[in-house]
Amino acid sequence: MGRLRVALFAALALAVGSGCVAPPPAVPAQVLADADYLLKLGLMRGHLLVGRALLSLGERGAALTHAKHPGDELYAGMRGEFAKRRAAGFAAELAAYADAVDRGDDAAVPARYQALEDAIARSERVVAPSPSLTARVVALLLEEAAVEYAVGIVDGGVENAHEYQDAYGFTQVALRMARSQLAALGRGDPDREVFAEVIARIAALGDMWPALMPPPRLDRDAAVIAAAAQDIGKMALRLRLPSRFQ
Repeated sequence: MGRLRVALFAALALAVGSGCVAPPPAVPAQVLADADYLLKLGLMRGHLLVGRALLSLGERGAALTHAKHPGDELYAGMRGEFAKRRAAGFAAELAAYADAVDRGDDAAVPARYQALEDAIARSERVVAPSPSLTARVVALLLEEAAVEYAVGIVDGGVENAHEYQDAYGFTQVALRMARSQLAALGRGDPDREVFAEVIARIAALGDMWPALMPPPRLDRDAAVIAAAAQDIGKMALRLRLPSRFQ
């Protein structure tokens, strides 16, 4: 699946005409590692977010696939990362939430979801934040969203509703991250203008998802999301790196 994702995003990048005439500035390896770590946590957040939204709509079957996906396919690969970064992880909280959804225990779901959100946040806080890192992760989340959307919607037809929904979840997590970063910046901080642009760019993607359960036909193109990802990736180069790299 990894090679397929790379090939799909390469095709989407070609579709929006993103060829670089010069290589981008070098980024410290630790920044790239931190971005990858936060991306993986963001992907799990995206699955959980859209699953929770589907559950609120009464779409329990669809919600369950998203509730179980992080544990089944994503969490195991993170154990080494958690150990290396001395993060506690959130295996117990993830299992407890998925179990509540699976059993239809609607009374327990909100508290277990909040406990899981809090545990993920603790794992995120082991990484020192910076505007540049946040924008980089936002761009990566949108790259993933573009790939998922391209799998979900093909030539106007719904091929995979789950992937279409994943794309929504990843985009919403990216938007939340951007808004949180903007709120954390001081009133006179020059990075505020960049994050206002980032937020506007993501918000403009809203009509890619007219509903969480997609209609039979949907005239949308994943290249629109890919273009936003590339634009935000360029914006990230205008932002400050973590202070230890300056």
